[in-house]
Amino acid sequence: MPKRESVYDLYGPTSLLNLERSIAEGKIPTAAELAAVLEANFEKPLPQWFLAMVVAGLRGDLKKKRGRPKDGALSEIRFAIAKAKYPRYLAWLRKREGSSGLEGWLAVRGKDWWTGPPHERAARIVTERWLRQMSWRAFLNRLSS
Repeated sequence: MPKRESVYDLYGPTSLLNLERSIAEGKIPTAAELAAVLEANFEKPLPQWFLAMVVAGLRGDLKKKRGRPKDGALSEIRFAIAKAKYPRYLAWLRKREGSSGLEGWLAVRGKDWWTGPPHERAARIVTERWLRQMSWRAFLNRLSS
């Protein structure tokens, strides 16, 4: 009786189907990824496209595109959310500065994001919550461009 394939077998990191889909999206596999797929599927007959990819990898012909990779859709969505939240935090902090000051309550006084003028604090709060990979200065630079 043939073994039934699971979802992990079809879409896991060592799946030929998953590798073929990522190549179609333009992602070039590393030598380690090719080795893992080859090791996981050595008992099956391997397709020609995969063997050609392994040969190209062994010859050193697989080259990634130069430069920084483009941001994915999820990071763009997170930036859009942060961009929408920033004016709200800024307005709240400016209002608070005028009414009761920006010293803050004990829970936030020691936090690194609760320092500086209101626009910096708003940017720090947004990046702490939504854009952990980005500094607050990079967020403000991207926001102003």
